[in-house]
Amino acid sequence: MKKLTQLNWIFISLAGFILFALFFYLVTLSKQKIELDTPVYFFLIILIDLLATGFLAGAMKSVATYQSNTPKGNLYLAGPVVVFCIILYVGYQYRPQEKKQPLSLSVKIATPDDTNEITNGSVSIIVDLFQQTRNINEQGIAFFTGINNEYQGRMIDLSLHIPGYHLPQKQRYLLSDSSTHTNLSIQLIKNVEQTSFQGRLFSLPDKIGISGAEIRFVGTSKVAKTDSLGNFSATLPIKPGTELRIIVLKGNKEVYNSLRNIYQNDFLTLTEME
Repeated sequence: MKKLTQLNWIFISLAGFILFALFFYLVTLSKQKIELDTPVYFFLIILIDLLATGFLAGAMKSVATYQSNTPKGNLYLAGPVVVFCIILYVGYQYRPQEKKQPLSLSVKIATPDDTNEITNGSVSIIVDLFQQTRNINEQGIAFFTGINNEYQGRMIDLSLHIPGYHLPQKQRYLLSDSSTHTNLSIQLIKNVEQTSFQGRLFSLPDKIGISGAEIRFVGTSKVAKTDSLGNFSATLPIKPGTELRIIVLKGNKEVYNSLRNIYQNDFLTLTEME
């Protein structure tokens, strides 16, 4: 086998060195965005490193030294070892970075009895600096994309814009800390309609307020009491305009009993029966 002359060795190692320099120039120019798998990248780094080291330390007779104090004495490196380590270190600094996929979130909305899907309205989320609002699609799902990958495992501040429903109380929602996609299934709570009103109970013919009377609204568990002037207020779980029977007791005596239609912010006048 014919041995390589020094001139041939210089040409071979020079070609490797130029390849090494061109490779890192392209890496720097592309700001580390190179499409190479990590094992392939380091295989090429080591190959180019050996060629460049051979050219600098062998053909060019270059010498690099490194000296450091250690607990057991001084560490002194010279020649190809330092050249090889320096090139390998630079290659490691510019290694391909794994692309982090943005996070996504799907929110499935269901009614309290889980029989019907809600297909109108919208859902809003806030995760740190990320904010987004999405409409609910025909499958009852609001889908969110483009969430910063660094927000994995973070809490979701979630709000609804669905008439007649609200979120369960004291419920915490989190992004998955192990997956790029999070599925949430939320069973909503139907809003209870309420009607608030005021009124006054008084006697005839002097129209003096009756204090300390107990006012009962048949069909509900609510009970109101009149103050010293006969005034009272109540909030009932009924629709505005509902007809209710109102019974008023003063001690053990029934002083009022009648059907009344109750409206929001209404003022009822109740007069003592003779």
